[in-house]
Amino acid sequence: KGIDREFYLLFSIFDENDSWYLKKNIEAFTGDPSKVDENDADFKESNKMHAVNGYLFGNLPGLAMCKDDKVSWHLIGLGSHYDMHGVHFQGNTIDLRGTTRDGLALFPHLSGTALMQPDRVGTFKVVCRTFDHFVGGMKHLYEVSSCRNTTRAQQQHGAMRVYYIAAEEVEWDYASNKSSAPKIYNVSSNEERYPKQKTLVGMGHTHSGGETLKHPFMKPASYFLGGTLCQTNKRNCIYKVTTSQTRLVHRQHFQMFFVSVSWPLLHAEVGDSVLIIFKNKASRPYSISAHGIEEVAALGKIALSVSGEINTYRWNVPERSGPGKTDPNCITWVYYSTVNFVK
Repeated sequence: KGIDREFYLLFSIFDENDSWYLKKNIEAFTGDPSKVDENDADFKESNKMHAVNGYLFGNLPGLAMCKDDKVSWHLIGLGSHYDMHGVHFQGNTIDLRGTTRDGLALFPHLSGTALMQPDRVGTFKVVCRTFDHFVGGMKHLYEVSSCRNTTRAQQQHGAMRVYYIAAEEVEWDYASNKSSAPKIYNVSSNEERYPKQKTLVGMGHTHSGGETLKHPFMKPASYFLGGTLCQTNKRNCIYKVTTSQTRLVHRQHFQMFFVSVSWPLLHAEVGDSVLIIFKNKASRPYSISAHGIEEVAALGKIALSVSGEINTYRWNVPERSGPGKTDPNCITWVYYSTVNFVK
């Protein structure tokens, strides 16, 4: 009742290797069936169809609605333990049991219903963000049209918040304190069983009892655990933020915030607009894109920034981006580069 559109989406990996018609399909659709190895790993993987309602790569028809329609999405998970899906709706938010989201987790043999009232006209993605499923084709499009005379776009009435953000490559150490790492693996039962075992570890420590044997070529960012060399230093790209344009050039003036992973925490309220002055100081193209908000993009595309380039991005924070009825007073949305989602 009170719903204008209803859609049912079944997320499942269909394994055609188990089909009764596998041999017939090989005979019908391969050039030389005698050269097909049914046990080849790549062949088996190619027969796993990461599908929504049986369709891959944007071929699912019928996902059309009007702006301001009240839409009900019924999402169903089916399959094995591989069928754990992170369903994401681009461009609009959903109401999930009174909370504001733009996606939900979907597990095998479970279902959920999400409500949406799209306020933007355009073509948007509905995808599974689990990497293997996304790459395998579990990504489709839904279209929002302006079907009738609707109210004007919501005017932003709040503040304009300006952030200067740079993408910069750093050498990131995932385990800067090497002295404590081997101690984590101390197991008393192992010491009792192998009291004289010599274990090769870094920094002159032992983690399974017995005599310590220090590696003469051990790097400061490396150590051995259970006979495996762990290299904790990696080259990564992170976001850094400042509130001054002149500081966009000088690294030492950036203030860094760490929230599990390294990116600045940006603040805004419903009705605000956020202006991002973004400089790419890395060696490859990057962009900056956020979930849950309204991105104002030229020609509907988020601009990528090549190395050394400065671009401006604007985000609006409409009412639908704010907390739902059962949310806390503040909610968070993630942002990242969309140049290569998988990487």
